[in-house]
Amino acid sequence: MIGLRDGRLDRLKLMNDLSKEGYTYSQISNKLNEMGLRKVRTDGPYTKKDVSMGLVKYRKRMKRYTDHTIESVKEELVLIPLKISQIHS
Repeated sequence: MIGLRDGRLDRLKLMNDLSKEGYTYSQISNKLNEMGLRKVRTDGPYTKKDVSMGLVKYRKRMKRYTDHTIESVKEELVLIPLKISQIHS
């Protein structure tokens, strides 16, 4: 996915999978901390808010990358002749 390194994407996928299995945000943060995973930017332990916001942003990103389809495209080229006249002084 554009903009995310593999390690970060793997964590988000793990959070999403655990959420789909019915884990709460607190349970997911506890699980990540037990696995020895730390937050990427601050190197601190995960909180339930980190998990909830991470999942919100991940799901929005996934929606942006998967929801767009092109129904139809219509292009038209119009040429208009340009008349250039010289002005003599």
